[in-house]
Amino acid sequence: MADAKYKTDSANYTMQNDQLIVSENSNVYTDKKLEEDNQEHISHGGDTALANAPWQYKMVALVTALLFPLGSHFAGSALSAMKTPIKTYLAIDNTRYGVLASAVSIINTIFPIAGGVFIDMFGSVWGTLAVNFMIILGSLLTAIAAKIQSFPLMIVGRIFFGIGSGLIVTMQESLLSKWFRTEHLAVAIGLQLSISRLSTFLGTLVANPIAKATDDWVWAFWLSFILCGFSIFMNLVYALVVKHLRGKVVTKEEIQHMKAKRTFRWRSILKFPTIYWHIILIEFIFAAVWSSFQTISTELIQVHFGTTSILAGYKASASQAVPIAATAILGVVMDYFGYRISILLISAIFLMLSSGVLGWTYVDATVGMIFYSISLAFGPIAMITSIGMVLPSDYIGTGLGLYKSSNNIGSSILDIVVGVIQDNTHNQAYTGVMILYLALGGIGFLLILALLLVQRFYYGNLLEAGRAQRTVIMKEINDKELGYTQQGLDVYSGVTVRPIGYVYVAIFCICLLVAWVLFFVYAATGGVGV
Repeated sequence: MADAKYKTDSANYTMQNDQLIVSENSNVYTDKKLEEDNQEHISHGGDTALANAPWQYKMVALVTALLFPLGSHFAGSALSAMKTPIKTYLAIDNTRYGVLASAVSIINTIFPIAGGVFIDMFGSVWGTLAVNFMIILGSLLTAIAAKIQSFPLMIVGRIFFGIGSGLIVTMQESLLSKWFRTEHLAVAIGLQLSISRLSTFLGTLVANPIAKATDDWVWAFWLSFILCGFSIFMNLVYALVVKHLRGKVVTKEEIQHMKAKRTFRWRSILKFPTIYWHIILIEFIFAAVWSSFQTISTELIQVHFGTTSILAGYKASASQAVPIAATAILGVVMDYFGYRISILLISAIFLMLSSGVLGWTYVDATVGMIFYSISLAFGPIAMITSIGMVLPSDYIGTGLGLYKSSNNIGSSILDIVVGVIQDNTHNQAYTGVMILYLALGGIGFLLILALLLVQRFYYGNLLEAGRAQRTVIMKEINDKELGYTQQGLDVYSGVTVRPIGYVYVAIFCICLLVAWVLFFVYAATGGVGV
């Protein structure tokens, strides 16, 4: 194999004659030695070595992990589809509904970070069971609140649900990134997003018909509760498989390994590369629009196009149609050809087109929802898989936790802002809201163009690279990180903290504070005078 070289912020990697040469610490690890060490790492809980696990374990892990958040995605979209009945039976306005919608995202401005850190420190096996329990508890409380028509109890239920739903997705994406980091990561994440969109699609599609068929609007929430129970069952299967892979008993060596991993280095977050924070900024904007749009899509169609709630629900469900199939296909395309940032640009273009069509034309609403659906299919997979490539394996959980947190910070802010804008628009129309979406889409488009240039000139076009080039680079990086793990070293131990790192974290914290202030102001008062 030809010599290959790659340079990052922390080290130089060189592959020469099938041997990995690491310029830092003058350590050399051959393929044979790494192969001998792989099983030792797995049995001792080393998540970095999951990428080298046998394929039969990878396939079982993939199938079961894909179903972790099935119930939570269905439950979240069912509540969005039931916006009109919720406002009617709970006697709340659009701003209060915005508070209800943001109750899930506000709590997840913090918890995904904790969940990501937990994964990086201790693994994700039993933690996923705990957060799935939070999901089913929140789903139960939401159904009870709907039954007794209690807005405060529904807020409480959504907070519990939010804690679990945010953590389970972070854990799912993190463990898939660890299992498939060196090969087929885009395919795994593509399948994950496809299954997630399918469950969201079904929640949007069937919520109102179920309410009508049973003559009881609460049954949409009871079905969500049942599906959350199925997710827990699949979580148990995954936990047993991973436990079998790592050994049927916890050895003294494993206990010592876990104790060692508890020394998580928070300062390493300050060492995350600038390109990571660039992706987080793009995610902050686009995820806020995607999420808040999903919460208002059914009513948007009712108000703008004058349709019934059931027909609006059917048309709104088209917003999930493309991601169900396209994300899996995009995963294969990215895996073989790359073009992650180019695909992200396409996402931005269709988001702006969707806002324009739905906001100012009377073309069939399905067209605008399909445009939105394309944006939703193309965007997340490009960003999630990019994070798995630019961060070390030991910090993927933390990085994806911050990613999910930024998602929810933006969603919490925009959910409330959208409610305020709509309540202060003539006839509660969505014109002002769509102008806001269009503007945010344009800003995001410019940021993606900048990211395309940054990764090309400073990262050797890594995020656009095809499979052959990318696989060589990622295997070198992962093997080098295994070397650090064997020595008990942090992969960022040789990297100094730059002042800009403090700036990135400070901006993140300010946005977090704004989201919480807005939530409590509007939860307590229902709004402020405008």
